[in-house]
Amino acid sequence: MVRTTDWEQPADRHTQLVDPVITVRQLARFEFARKPLTRIDHALVFSTPKGSYDCYLPPLRPTRAETAAKRYTAVYEVDMGVHPVQAQLALPSDNDAFEFEVIVELHWQVEQPARFVASGHRDAPRLLLGELEQAARPVARRHPIADSALAEREILAAVTARGPLGATAGLKALWTVRLRRDQANIDHQRRMQAIHHSADEQILTERRGMDFDIVLDSRSRQQDELQLGRALAYGRREQELVLQQQQWQQDRAMLETRQAAELQRLQVEKIKFYQWHLQQGGVHAWALRLAEHPEDSLLAINSMREDQLRLIQSQMDLVGQLLGGDGAESYELEGPKQLALRALSEILRQRLPGITQPAPPAPEAQPPSTMAQLGIDDPTATAPTASAPSPAVDTAPEPRPSPQAHTTAQAPGTFAGWRPPPGYGSAPILPTPEPSAAGSPDPVPPEPDPQQDAGPR
Repeated sequence: MVRTTDWEQPADRHTQLVDPVITVRQLARFEFARKPLTRIDHALVFSTPKGSYDCYLPPLRPTRAETAAKRYTAVYEVDMGVHPVQAQLALPSDNDAFEFEVIVELHWQVEQPARFVASGHRDAPRLLLGELEQAARPVARRHPIADSALAEREILAAVTARGPLGATAGLKALWTVRLRRDQANIDHQRRMQAIHHSADEQILTERRGMDFDIVLDSRSRQQDELQLGRALAYGRREQELVLQQQQWQQDRAMLETRQAAELQRLQVEKIKFYQWHLQQGGVHAWALRLAEHPEDSLLAINSMREDQLRLIQSQMDLVGQLLGGDGAESYELEGPKQLALRALSEILRQRLPGITQPAPPAPEAQPPSTMAQLGIDDPTATAPTASAPSPAVDTAPEPRPSPQAHTTAQAPGTFAGWRPPPGYGSAPILPTPEPSAAGSPDPVPPEPDPQQDAGPR
């Protein structure tokens, strides 16, 4: 017949235990089965008929002979592991309206299984917490709710002075206590702390703000000084630039004035130069043309030849009219005839360009004029050719403009550095006749004065 256990709880190594006694089973005489008794880490506590207890700590186990000799009546299987427990208690303060919240952490273990079985306790955590509360409650009653730190230190001292918890029941306990105010007081303190923190933050903000304002003001002053310095430097540089620009404009204006005056002077000299050459006409005009355009030499020669031919033809026509005319008295035509004969001799003596002509014979002595016979001064009367020197025609040339005026500003079409040759422009407009055999041409008498010729006829 197999007996069932009187007490058995399904517990393993990780089960939260309150009663360390796992099983309780009564034993009949000579009844002992080792296999279903216990696990190797549990202790076995045997009760005797006299009411004593024999304990076998693991891994010791009684033999069949020992069991039969002592006639055990029951066996207790006790868990000897360490079990953690965390509990929360409420301890009164000096004011019943406020209670301390106590958090207790326990680590208990059955140290003497026989004593625990004999004590009859079946709730080990409750036994330990009860002993702790009995020692801590009178101490917590003496302290206000706000003095939780001092109350916690005195409670730890009082519980330690009482002795090990659960020692009377064969238990071993390691414990700690954390005391704190109730939640309402904690919330109030948190709000007060938040207010203090906010005020401290505002005060610190204002103080640091003042420091920041001082630093910012100093920085602004430095920036103002830098900006003022930059503005002064920029203004000074700008003023120097304006003065320099004005100086440049003034120098440019002076240079432009000088250049305009120089251009005007060169223009005046150029006008004088061309005016003088154009006033000379004939050869001078063509020389200026050839100096500017050498390629027109053939055109210049042909034009000069045609001009000479036309001049000779016109002079011959005039001489023919004077010699063949009979509309005036002979004494009135004496002077013009002399001039006509002289012009005719000049025409006959002059050479055309590129044509060789023989020298004309020497002129014969002319009879005295009618005006000389009448005792009137003849302005046309001249000395003999042999004794009278031939007057130089245009011996004093007109002043000419200096050719230096054309060194800087040359007229359009002219050669740079061209100078008129010596004696250029001193010859008359008419072509100069070739010298006669005697070595000098006959002088040309001046024209008669019409007032002197107005005498009695």
